[in-house]
Amino acid sequence: MRILTREDGSASLEFLGIGVLLLIPIAYGMLTLVQLEQAMFAVELAARNGARTLVAEAQPSLQGSIASEQIAWAMQDQGLDPNQANVAMSCAPTPDCAVLGETLTLTVGVEVTLPLLPGGSVTVPVEASATFPRERFEAVP
Repeated sequence: MRILTREDGSASLEFLGIGVLLLIPIAYGMLTLVQLEQAMFAVELAARNGARTLVAEAQPSLQGSIASEQIAWAMQDQGLDPNQANVAMSCAPTPDCAVLGETLTLTVGVEVTLPLLPGGSVTVPVEASATFPRERFEAVP
């Protein structure tokens, strides 16, 4: 009867069991946060550098421009596929981005698939915008 009531060593087993059960969700949360942060860095850098480049160009266009290369580099730098990026450019107060004095806004977004889920069906949209005025910059003598 005394042997059945002994609990020597059971606390360490319970600690290990509960520790492993708590470690799995914490590790998954860390993995998810790292992927979301990686996507945030990519879209912020892509939007900022792309908008700066478009503001400096005489005829801003995303087709075949240096800005599209800047967006692709920012996405690749963080390990994301540049073809998955959603890029939108707008100008205010008129939609003509070629006019100096306009404000150009570039928005870059990407869908991040949460890791280790069956079917990979859960995606989180990550988006960033950058706005710069189109002004005439004169060369410094």
